Amino acid sequence: MTLRKKLILLYSGLLGIVIIAFGIGVFSVIRSTWIEAVDATLEETRNQVTANSRALMIGEFGAPTQVGIGLPELDVFRASGVMVQVWSMQPNGTFKLEAASNNLTAYAHPLDSSSIGSNVAHYDNVQINNTEVRVLTASFRMNGQGHATGWIQIAASLETINQATTRLLRFMVLGGLVAMVASFGLGLLLSNQTLKPIEAITCAAESISSAKDLKTRLSWTGPMDELGRLTMVFNGMMDRLEHLFGAQRRLIADVSHELRTPLTAVRGHLDLIRRYGVDDSSLEAIEDEAERMSRLVNDLLTLARADYGSVALDRVELDLDTLVTEVYRHAKMLAGDRGLKIKLSAVEPVRIKGDPDRLKQLLLNLIQNSIKFTPDGGQIHLSLRREGGKAVLQVGDTGIGIQPDDLQYIFNRFYQADGSRTRSNEQDGAGLGLAIAKWIAEAHDGVIEAQSSPGVWTVFTVRLPIATSQPDAQSTADESHDHANGSALHRLGFNRRKRETATGES
Repeated sequence: MTLRKKLILLYSGLLGIVIIAFGIGVFSVIRSTWIEAVDATLEETRNQVTANSRALMIGEFGAPTQVGIGLPELDVFRASGVMVQVWSMQPNGTFKLEAASNNLTAYAHPLDSSSIGSNVAHYDNVQINNTEVRVLTASFRMNGQGHATGWIQIAASLETINQATTRLLRFMVLGGLVAMVASFGLGLLLSNQTLKPIEAITCAAESISSAKDLKTRLSWTGPMDELGRLTMVFNGMMDRLEHLFGAQRRLIADVSHELRTPLTAVRGHLDLIRRYGVDDSSLEAIEDEAERMSRLVNDLLTLARADYGSVALDRVELDLDTLVTEVYRHAKMLAGDRGLKIKLSAVEPVRIKGDPDRLKQLLLNLIQNSIKFTPDGGQIHLSLRREGGKAVLQVGDTGIGIQPDDLQYIFNRFYQADGSRTRSNEQDGAGLGLAIAKWIAEAHDGVIEAQSSPGVWTVFTVRLPIATSQPDAQSTADESHDHANGSALHRLGFNRRKRETATGES
């Protein structure tokens, strides 16, 4: 069953329930009101008969005294459409009809035989000559009698009320059916108008599925209601899908391009080995290319797992200054014999909450990037300071720099700047280091940015939140600044005097 049919049936069903409940309520109120009007008439007639009646003491010589009932002319109540009977009880326990209105001359039975003799006034509906009547049975006492002197039964026909209620019931049933049919048609019309935007979304999705056109968007000119928000969410989803599919295509193209070079080299060396036999240089070249492809695959796996949120960070409180000094020592080894000067600038004691291995990987990726793009004899510096509630890490170099147009793309995967910014060694990486660094910074609720002056310098800045247990007082930082720098350099084998002359030269 379609959503349209469900909505129509639900709407019509609810309307039908409302109509039935409303009809029952109206019918009951109207009939009860008319019955109450009849009961009021019967009660008024009873009061008049009782008020105009009297008791007569009838006595005979040697016999007990009896009570006689003097009644008014009962036929005067015919104008109100009522029927009246007055009954008395005989010494033998039977009831005697004392008087009746003229419209009951031929009817000598009690109007309501089940209620006569009761001391409590009682209303009941009975059938008399195939006509339903409303009967009031009540007792009355006269001249201080302690027991009931007689019983009066007053009746009024319900034929008019029954005819009226029957017509009302027919009208309500017919009106309800018409309302149900009208509601079904109206529901069909309204559902078509209401579901029209959803139909447009469905058609757009089908168009995207068949034509593979991710640029399709929906226009919405109505209010920002449920359908407006649905349209907005759909367009946002399409923006994200277009971006993801574009990134996927670029990733496949870039991976294909990056793997083509090492695979070509491996095949070339294998051909040389097949022709001229095994030699050390070919095996070493094949091993280097295999290692490069292995690094590429590992980096891609890391980024893919990060995209799907399956990389768990082991976040603990750590001293970031200690981690920086460890990376500094490792950077000196990475520089090798290229004559690069690795410098450790001001290092302040900062404690953060993070994954030590991932943060170390971030810093090493930035340093390796600087080493690749800094000419021999250049300088690379590493620093750590506090800035408000953030720990600020900086890795700078005096390399070839980055063009302004390239700065916004350098953290993209496989992005390569223009030909002037080439690797010093083609086997050093595949352009994923900065993308991984960006992911690690954001996974620690931080940010990373780059600034550069082409041909002069480049600085990468990472800002990470300080742990909540870290003291914020500026005086504490100032007092411990010199001690921290001295301790860090002492761990590296330097003293304060050497730092003044040539701090951290490789």
